[in-house]
Amino acid sequence: MVEKRFTPRRFLEGKHLQTVYNVLFPPDNSLAEEYFNEAIVLPTIDGTEDHLWLEHNPPLSLSKNKEAKWNGHYIILIHGMEGSSESHYMVSVGKEALLRGYGVIRMNLRNCGKGLGLARKPYNAGQSEDLDAVLSYVERYYTKKYVVSGFSLSANLVLKYFGENRKFKARAFSATSPPLDLRRSCDFIDSRAGLFYRTHFLTTMKEKVESGIYDISRSAIEKVLKSKTFFDFDEFFTAPMSGYKNVLEYYNICSSSRYLSNIKTPGLVIHADDDPVVPSEVWREIDWQKFQNIETILTEKGGHVGFISDSTSDYPDGRWLPKMIMDFFDRKLS
Repeated sequence: MVEKRFTPRRFLEGKHLQTVYNVLFPPDNSLAEEYFNEAIVLPTIDGTEDHLWLEHNPPLSLSKNKEAKWNGHYIILIHGMEGSSESHYMVSVGKEALLRGYGVIRMNLRNCGKGLGLARKPYNAGQSEDLDAVLSYVERYYTKKYVVSGFSLSANLVLKYFGENRKFKARAFSATSPPLDLRRSCDFIDSRAGLFYRTHFLTTMKEKVESGIYDISRSAIEKVLKSKTFFDFDEFFTAPMSGYKNVLEYYNICSSSRYLSNIKTPGLVIHADDDPVVPSEVWREIDWQKFQNIETILTEKGGHVGFISDSTSDYPDGRWLPKMIMDFFDRKLS
């Protein structure tokens, strides 16, 4: 376990403040405003005729002569539940990568962000085939040298992907705030402690279902809208729409903890012990030292994909996470 000290910003020490601050006060999206940015609409490879919306920032040296020289690598960033390519961590890590000489692909999961309405199926926590589609595209058009960084729900997806040892091989990966055991993460957010986050996520997910973008009957929609818990939502909607016979099969097959021992790609997993969305008990039960290819950082504070510190020379904007992730990638690629 790598020891990396994180000190929360003064007056933002609490786990909920760390979690919601970036949502309420996100960084300016300079990736779209200051640098060349293009949209890519990519078909999925599962036969559904669904599409993914990607945001592409080419290496700065290919679009601005005086900027950072391209290091030959791309980074693929994947957001968490109900996030998008505009989520604060996608923007802040993407900018840090761009300034270090990487090309950047920010991937929207199905029906997220600007990809809303481009898919008839929902995203889920183990959708490996969609990452396959994106990496295939990157290899075909840009480079065979790339790293992958997932956050929250997609941190689970990334760990599962590399534990499956699929066709496309990244040089390294990172996973921030992953729900390692989906059933226990569901139980946690369905408890009284998770009420605020459960209400927020269920509201936006139900709005999508009610909008009619999915390939689902009206009677099934009405059943989904009655869901009071994550477990019910996944039982009535996510699991059957994703091809699983029930929610328990979905949780069992897609929980990343069962794939850790098979990971051969160098990876970094970051988690805060006070995470109010993903229970830390699961993290502590795992013997991380058994997995020689995985480095871990467990901070005392930081919330869920938060990690807001005071501004310093190392963290000028007070965002600790981008430097941790990109330092790891730079070290593995050197």
